Amino acid sequence: MREILTKCWRFFQRNTINAKQTKILRVNLFSSPLHWTVFVAICGCIFTLNLYQEYQSYLRYLGDLNTKEIQGQVIAQYTKQDKNGKPYFVIKLRSQDGHILYTTSKEDIKDLSHSFVRIFGKPLQCDFLQYLRSCFFVNFSLSLESQKDSRNVLREAIDRQHAQESMASLYKTLYFADFLPKELRDTSNKLGIAHLVAISGFHLGVLSLSLGFVLSLVYRIFQSYVPYRNRFFDLSLLVLVFLFIYLCVLSFTPSFLRAWVMAAFSFVLLYSGVKVLDFTFLFLVGVVCVSLFPHLICSVGFFLSFMGVFYVYLFLRYFRFPHHWIEIFILPLLFNAVIFLNMLIVVHFFFPYFSAYSIASILLSIAFCVFFPLSIVGHVFGVGWIFDSLLLKLFGMPITAIEVFTPTWLFIVYLCLGLLSIRFVKAYILLLISAVAFLGYLYYNLWVA
Repeated sequence: MREILTKCWRFFQRNTINAKQTKILRVNLFSSPLHWTVFVAICGCIFTLNLYQEYQSYLRYLGDLNTKEIQGQVIAQYTKQDKNGKPYFVIKLRSQDGHILYTTSKEDIKDLSHSFVRIFGKPLQCDFLQYLRSCFFVNFSLSLESQKDSRNVLREAIDRQHAQESMASLYKTLYFADFLPKELRDTSNKLGIAHLVAISGFHLGVLSLSLGFVLSLVYRIFQSYVPYRNRFFDLSLLVLVFLFIYLCVLSFTPSFLRAWVMAAFSFVLLYSGVKVLDFTFLFLVGVVCVSLFPHLICSVGFFLSFMGVFYVYLFLRYFRFPHHWIEIFILPLLFNAVIFLNMLIVVHFFFPYFSAYSIASILLSIAFCVFFPLSIVGHVFGVGWIFDSLLLKLFGMPITAIEVFTPTWLFIVYLCLGLLSIRFVKAYILLLISAVAFLGYLYYNLWVA
């Protein structure tokens, strides 16, 4: 064991960046403890104010446990069975004030997904933290509103390009963060590609590169008229504007929101000469997001997105950029493999599925960088079905999966190792060893199952 650790230490000495060697953008955003104190105090005040408003909304919701009427949009609708085996509908909706509510109906109703409804009933008792996640509303009667979702035109355009409803549902989840049917959701979890299906910062990165490439082609046409303009500044600003519009279309999905806020801060600070590839910057973005949107403290998607970026920062800290063309091809594979290992223990604390195909997500993540922008182009030109045959084979594979949750003690120890890895390379080595050991543990459980 000692020899293995010694070899790992020597490997990292050869392949890591020495922070003293990095001279670019060394200006810190806050140069003294006083600056940090003021920043945290301001964010604390904003968080308290917004949390107070959320609490007032909670009191209004539970202020009268008698019957009341609420309005909202149906996010998802699916069937379940009661103890007697009789089916009933579960309806997930977003209320007018932006909170998530669940209700049920035993009536034979049509699919109300994306419809605006008015529900008469009464709320069940729930605490404040539960309210920030979701509460249950007892449904006495339900009626449709005349209001329509503006995105329905785009959804219908996608439906027309696919013979299989499942494929249309998959793309609507990819583009609009719609609810994914249970069969596809289970398969994506077993394949380990839930992070590719659910909108996240990964999608923002792929979209940023794709938009930047397309806009740069157009920008070249007009650059001769404005040669004094900074091309990278203008393109970055345009990409951020387009992505903000997309964020509004997504109704401020937590993980994409974190990614956009981080991208916007990076843009402002980068052109101000401030260092952004720094853990304090990541902390700053997290604090700002939670201050403005207190419900994010209960969002699993936001937490996983934040941790994903944290491990990316660790990778950038301890692995140097390629200097040879062979390394350029190896780096994406190494990057995705390391991030896959880093996220394994964290993800399994919330989601237990694991299969022999889960490790294939390393290659699928690389392929997704090409697939995602091409699929958008395909739908724009009316040939969105072009990848359907491949996707049907992928999601139609018979997959045997097990359910393994990360023990709480391991989850806490692993997070602490991550924090220590910011400063100590040996902690990062232990972090990777822990992740590899947990992967072996998962495959062992799969073998004996």
